[in-house]
Amino acid sequence: MTRAEVAQLYTPIYDEFMLQEYGEETQVHPKVFDVIEDSTKEYKVDGLSGLGEWVDANEDADGGVDAPVLGYPKTFTQTKFWKKFYATFEAVDQDEYALLKKEGEARAMGIGARAKVERDTAGILINGFATACPDGQYLFSNSHPKNSEETGTTYDNLLSGALSHDNLELAETQIAGNFMSPSGIPIPTPESPLLVHAPALRGVVARLLSDRANEQPDTTVRNINRFAGKYTPVEWRYLAADMGGSDTAWFIIFPSMKMLKLIWSAKPSFSAWIDEQLERYWFKGRMLNDCGASDWRCGFGSTGL
Repeated sequence: MTRAEVAQLYTPIYDEFMLQEYGEETQVHPKVFDVIEDSTKEYKVDGLSGLGEWVDANEDADGGVDAPVLGYPKTFTQTKFWKKFYATFEAVDQDEYALLKKEGEARAMGIGARAKVERDTAGILINGFATACPDGQYLFSNSHPKNSEETGTTYDNLLSGALSHDNLELAETQIAGNFMSPSGIPIPTPESPLLVHAPALRGVVARLLSDRANEQPDTTVRNINRFAGKYTPVEWRYLAADMGGSDTAWFIIFPSMKMLKLIWSAKPSFSAWIDEQLERYWFKGRMLNDCGASDWRCGFGSTGL
């Protein structure tokens, strides 16, 4: 068997190990992001305002003409990410199991790919309080312009305060008053919004969304909880403070709006080759993607402070 055959023999095995670990732990980003496969160098999203409300018309008179306003374009530019490892000719010559012992490195490569995608997508939310979205404002801001031509009217998707029953009620009022289209028409709040949070808020969320969140067993109070079943809780470990995020931030996200996007040019894949000069069997994993928010109407967020 030639050296090339030896390397190629193990490539499918490593590929399976890598992809197995990549998908081993349930990933959160597909619940929050619109995942798209696109092979172009750049993926562009252009928004239009739509048309405004109908207006009065006079008999035998012209009018009622309207035109959409161009929104704020967003360009996704996929970046290549990769990881490599190798085995020397000598290692294989002296140990017939040398390549097979690289299983751990192949598995670690898959874990690393998963971590990279999860960290990058979670970072869009965490950094949304300090990173601009296409309209030039932070993703979560109280100063989003109505559209590119009417910048004097602004909308607010920056929530305030720690996650609590009262603050969730205030958030719903704020959403109702600010969830507007670029033409100024109210957008119906999508059903089953996500309540996205770090693990530190697990208990708060469980109590907040419980059927009996307001029940007081030692009294005659038996209030229902109107939040029960209204939100889908999504716990995301990559939002946590020890992962570079925040233990207090919380987000109400509308995945059906499809404005948080992960664009794949190439999903994780595996390859191998022979380096005769250095006498190594090389193995490589690579992927190309980009992620971001195409519009602030993806959701509302609070730092929790």
